[in-house]
Amino acid sequence: MMRSGYRAFMIACAAALALMVFSVGTSACTSIALPPGSTIDGSSFATHNADSGATPYEMHKVPAAEYAPGTMYELLTIPQMSNGLQLYKVALQPTGQFVEQAEKTYGYIKSSIFGYVNEMGVGIGETTISGRRELSNQNGYLDITHLSMFAMERGATAREAIQVMGSLAEKYGYSDGGEELTVIDGKEAWIFEIIGPGPLWQVGDKEPGAFWVAQRVKDGYVSASANTPAIRQIEWDNKDEFMYSPGIMEYAIANGWYDPSKGEPFEWRLHFVKGSAPSNRRIWRVFSLLNPDLAPTLDENNLPFQVPVKYKVSAQQVLEIHRDHYDGTEFDLHKGIGAGPWGNPRRYYGTVKADGKSYSFQRIISVRNCEYLTLVQCRENVDPALKGLLWFSPVCPDAAWMLPIYASVTALNPTYREEAGDHFDFSRKSIRWAVGSLSTYMNLKYTPMYADMCKFRDKYEGAAFRNQKAVETAAVEILKQDRDAGIRFLTDYSWKLADSFREAIWETVDYLMWKYDMGFVTENGKVNGKGYPAEWIDMMFKYDFGSSDVRGWSNYVAPTK
Repeated sequence: MMRSGYRAFMIACAAALALMVFSVGTSACTSIALPPGSTIDGSSFATHNADSGATPYEMHKVPAAEYAPGTMYELLTIPQMSNGLQLYKVALQPTGQFVEQAEKTYGYIKSSIFGYVNEMGVGIGETTISGRRELSNQNGYLDITHLSMFAMERGATAREAIQVMGSLAEKYGYSDGGEELTVIDGKEAWIFEIIGPGPLWQVGDKEPGAFWVAQRVKDGYVSASANTPAIRQIEWDNKDEFMYSPGIMEYAIANGWYDPSKGEPFEWRLHFVKGSAPSNRRIWRVFSLLNPDLAPTLDENNLPFQVPVKYKVSAQQVLEIHRDHYDGTEFDLHKGIGAGPWGNPRRYYGTVKADGKSYSFQRIISVRNCEYLTLVQCRENVDPALKGLLWFSPVCPDAAWMLPIYASVTALNPTYREEAGDHFDFSRKSIRWAVGSLSTYMNLKYTPMYADMCKFRDKYEGAAFRNQKAVETAAVEILKQDRDAGIRFLTDYSWKLADSFREAIWETVDYLMWKYDMGFVTENGKVNGKGYPAEWIDMMFKYDFGSSDVRGWSNYVAPTK
């Protein structure tokens, strides 16, 4: 049991001076965790919306490696925010901080800032949960970006990946804000949550350099996190479903956050991390879509860690959840004056003032400023080359075209890397700029353009899902004869698919530019001058004639319905 009295006293004194060093880079992300018993094909799923708008979006393959005993690894700067630039332009500088290198590391797929899936079939999703300011620390070596990559390099299972992250953070210190990682393998899905040790901790202290908890998602259930902690009560003796760092409850008691004499159970979310609930509606929506019967009973301000799914789901169904805008609910952002005449559910977020009060739009899952979407699929009882699969697309989920990338590939298409460009470097060779251009253009006439885009997307993304079994069957036959040839087959498949997707997306942009040129709609051999929908005309007229200024209206005749 950790001795925390003196440190608790000092942290109370220093709390006012502690800096909030939270991971603002992806501070609006959504992540869903589904174990094998909750999915149609028996895979585990971990998802991630990278909802920052200025995060580096290039992707890389890190090869497996071996190191001599005693090798030390120097940490590099890996900020989650890069002001829209590729990371190598602004970061990746030596820190002078070293950790022990593992003698053997696994190959894995990563973005510039997170590890996502390794060759052992272990995968990750992420969301920032922030938490108590007084737990932030600037002396620790590690943040969530480093931890996610170490988990991929060193974890052969989800449990092992969690233990890797927890033990490294305890030893070398965690200097990031509160974070959640969804961690999966072919057998299990876990939620891992971590927060700092407070401002006084230094490397070499006997106390742990981080506090963390992990809880397993039960088969047949779903868990999700959206910028608020998911884990509630910790079952301290249940080693099958929980892992955690030492000293959590003692530290909470010493700092006055939890009083056992009151008789209430200790909660990690409530008493320790002190998570808020501004984004819980997204979690409510995930739970409601996967178990509609529960929707009326769920309190979005007091949501459970997990709920049972009503039916098993596919990867495509999970992606549709990420593309949701509260469709068909009272919160549907396709509706109202903010959606414009063409039912655009996207909003510019932040607090706005009206009538002397502050407001904000509903926070949806498919947020406009999402930098990329990932869905990691991990399987057991398949060829090792097929265990880990990343479905990836740049830009917001409703416009995303998801591409499969097997963790075993030897290299990624340059469209993800050196040709990816950044927010200051446009390139038609970049799949990021292809999807981004398509997404931006759809804002002109969202609902009809979205319907047209979906037809093109299904021809490619839909085919990638439909062909997955055939591709993997062919890969297995080649792998049986020649492992290297089988890996080349998967690499070439991923590479060529990225090229075909990129060109198809640019063709879709061209099609929309042609069809909706000058505000007309060209279809069926005709150029139609379709005007505003009747509902929108009614709203405009009522608003405009609510003042003495008719704002350009003349001889208005109300439309018939």
